[in-house]
Amino acid sequence: MEPINIEKGKKLINAGNAVDCLYVVMSGTVRQDWKGKQLLLGPGTVAGLSDALNHEYDADYTAAEDCTVIKCTYKGMADFDRIFKEQPVYIFGFAKGSFRQCRDVFKIYDDLKKKVDDFTDYCRGINGEYRKQCRAVGMTPGEIPMLEEMEPLELKNGILDWEHDYIDSLNSVDNKEIESIYGKRTEIVNGVIGISCGYMARAMECSETMGFYLEEFAPVLLSSDENDLFDQIFKLRIYAAERGADQTSIIKLMKMLYKFISSSGLYDSALVKQRWSEYDSHDFEATAAAFDEAKMQKQAEFTQTFEHICEFAEIDEDKTAEYKQQIAEYLALSDREGKDDNERKVRKKAVDLFYEIYQKTFFRALEFEAYGGELDTIINMFLNFGYIDYDAIGDEYTNELADIMDRLPSLCESDHLFTIYTWLRAVYAGKREPSRNELDLDYRGFVLEERKSGNISEADMPQWMADQEQKVKFEMNNFFVSANRTTSGKMTSFCPVLTKEDFGMEPSRMLLTNAKLKEAMEKIESVDYQIFLREGFYTDMDANVKSEPYLKRVEPDIILLPNCGMRAMMWQECGGIKVDSPGRFVFPMFTFDDLDKMMIYCCGAFRWEICRKEQGSRWNDIGSDCLTSDFYDYFTFYRKNKELSAENKEKVKSLLKSSRNNMREAFTKQYTIWINFEAQGSIRLNKPERNILNKHCTFSKAYRTKVANHPMYEQLISRHEIKCSQALNHLKTIIDRVEKNEGVVPDEVKQGMEYLKM
Repeated sequence: MEPINIEKGKKLINAGNAVDCLYVVMSGTVRQDWKGKQLLLGPGTVAGLSDALNHEYDADYTAAEDCTVIKCTYKGMADFDRIFKEQPVYIFGFAKGSFRQCRDVFKIYDDLKKKVDDFTDYCRGINGEYRKQCRAVGMTPGEIPMLEEMEPLELKNGILDWEHDYIDSLNSVDNKEIESIYGKRTEIVNGVIGISCGYMARAMECSETMGFYLEEFAPVLLSSDENDLFDQIFKLRIYAAERGADQTSIIKLMKMLYKFISSSGLYDSALVKQRWSEYDSHDFEATAAAFDEAKMQKQAEFTQTFEHICEFAEIDEDKTAEYKQQIAEYLALSDREGKDDNERKVRKKAVDLFYEIYQKTFFRALEFEAYGGELDTIINMFLNFGYIDYDAIGDEYTNELADIMDRLPSLCESDHLFTIYTWLRAVYAGKREPSRNELDLDYRGFVLEERKSGNISEADMPQWMADQEQKVKFEMNNFFVSANRTTSGKMTSFCPVLTKEDFGMEPSRMLLTNAKLKEAMEKIESVDYQIFLREGFYTDMDANVKSEPYLKRVEPDIILLPNCGMRAMMWQECGGIKVDSPGRFVFPMFTFDDLDKMMIYCCGAFRWEICRKEQGSRWNDIGSDCLTSDFYDYFTFYRKNKELSAENKEKVKSLLKSSRNNMREAFTKQYTIWINFEAQGSIRLNKPERNILNKHCTFSKAYRTKVANHPMYEQLISRHEIKCSQALNHLKTIIDRVEKNEGVVPDEVKQGMEYLKM
C-alpha cells in the first residue's frame, strides 16, 4: 500500500459505484459530496469510510487540494482485519478517524435539524401573526395549500441524544489513551468503526430527508409562482392601504419575513431581491387613492342594487317600483320578527318576492352566461349571498361582501362544497339530483304526485322527468326555501332579505369557508374514521372474484344557504337511490355559532339515517345487528336493562324526554358525548351506550391507542382489531389473486385495505 499523489479536482470515488476500496488521507484535503452536503476530510481520516456498510458509495470523493492518500482494497467489514494486519499503524488512525468523521457528519445532521425545526416554527409563527393582522383589518386570510399540508418533520431513524454523547465522549479522549485502548485490539476497533459507520449512514439518510423537506416546503414562504406567504402579506398591506387601516404591524411583519428568507440560505438571492424590490417599490398611497375612486364608483352602483337586479331579471319598471316598495315596507318594520298580523303579512310578501326575483334572476343568469356573458358583482352577490338591497346592508358590509365575492370560488367552492347558486347550477347541469322535499318526496315522486293530482298528463311525464328547468324549480320551491329557513334558526320569522342586523360581526369572520368546514369535518373523522366509509363491491370474473366487499370513502356535499344563521342540518343521507352517493349537509353561509358543534350534530344525524337507509325495513329489527336496531332496542327496553342502575335509567328517561322521544335526536346527543369526551378517555356514557357506539362508531387507531388500557375499552377494541385484521387478510388475498391472474385492481379497492388498517 504505497502513497499516491492526487491532484486537486481529481475524483477518487464516484457515487453509485460498488464499494471496493478506502483511501487513507495522509496529507491535503478530500471533499466528500452527498445529496448537496459537503464534508472535508483532512489527514488521518478515511475517504469512503462512511460507506463501509454499503454495497455502493453514496457520496463522491474529490481532491479539494493536492493531497496524498493510501488506497486500501475493501469489500466488507472483514477486510479491516487484513488491513490492520498488514499495517498495524492504521488501527489507531482508523479508530480515531471513524468517530471524528462521525462527529463531523453529526454536525451536518444537527445543523440541518435545527434548520428544519427553526423553519417549521417560523412558518407556524408568522402564519399565525399574518392571520392575526388579517383579523385586525377585516380581511379573510388567503389560503396556501402547501402550508395547510405542512406538518413537523418526524425522523423515524434519527440520532438519539445518547448516541451523540457517545461519539462526543470518544472524540474527547486524548490520542495516547485511544492508542492504549485500541492499539492492538482489532476486534474493538472493528466494532467502533462499524458503530460509527452505522451512525453516519443514518445521519446521512436523515439529512437527505431533511433536505427534501426543506426543498418541498420552502416555497411556503417564497416561491417563483408567488403562491406564498410573502405574496399574502403583500396583498394584506394593499388591502389595509385601500381601507385606510394602520399598516405599521404589517410592515414589521413583512420585514421579519424578508430578514428570515434572506438569511435562511433556502432561497435564491436573485429571487429574494426581485420580490422585495416589487414590494418595496409599490406605491401604497396611489393604491389607496385608486381604491377610493373605485369604491365611490362602486358605491354609486350599489345604491341602485335592487333596480339593477330587477333590470337584469327583465322585470319591468312598474313592477320594480312595486317590489321596491314592498321591500321598503319590510325594512321599515320596527320588529321584523314580530308576530302581529301586519308584520306577518309584510314579511310574507317580502319572502315570496325574494324567491320570485331569485328564480327569474337565476334563469336569466344561465341564459346570460350561455351566451358568453360574465355576471357582475351585484348579481353574483344576490345569487350567492341573497344580497338584494344596499340600504338594508349598509356601505361597510356591502364593501366587505363584495371583497368576499371576488374570492368566493377559492373560499367556498370545491367538489363537495356549494353555495346555493353553484348548487342549483349543478342540479341544472344534471351533476346532482334534486333534493327531497319536506314530505320526503324526491323529484320522481313529485312528478308522480302531479300526475295523480291531474296537474300533468301521462304523456307529459317523460318530458317532466328529463326537464332540467323543472328540476331546478322543484329544488328552489322546496329545498331552497325550506333549507334557507331551517339553517337561519328562525323557523317562524325568517325572511331571506339580508340586512346588517343579521350580522353579529364582520361577514369575513362569520363566513363558513372550505378550510373551516374541512377542519371541522376532519376533527370528527379523526375520531370516527368510518363515518363516511361505504361498502362497495368488486368483481373480476376472470379471477373468479364475485362481488367482494371493500370500503370506500364517500364525502357528503355541503350546501351553504344565503343567510346568517345558527343551525346546520343533515338534509339527506345520500344523494339518490344509491347508498354510496354523497349525503347532503346544509349550513348557513354566515354564522357566529360553534361550527364544531354544528358539524357533530350533522354527522350524528347522518350516522343514524345512513344506517336506516342501508337496513331498509329492518332498521329497528334487533336481528339485523346495526346501529339503529341496537339503539332502538336500548331506548325501547331500557327500563328492563339489568346493566343500568336506577340512576342511569332516570338519565335515559330524561334524555328521551328532552329529545321529544325522537330516537335520532337522542342518539345524536350521545354521539356528541362519544366524540367530544369518550374519545379523550373521559367516561360519560353508560356501559350499554358505550358498547353500541364502540361496535358501530369505533375510534380510529390513534384514539384507540389512547384508551386501549382502559378496562372498559380493552376487550371491545381487541374484537374490532381482530375483525379488521380478518377482513384485511381476506381483501389482500382477493387482490393477490386478481394480480396473479394479470388483472388490474382499481385504486379504490386497494385504498380499501388502508381503511382496514386505520
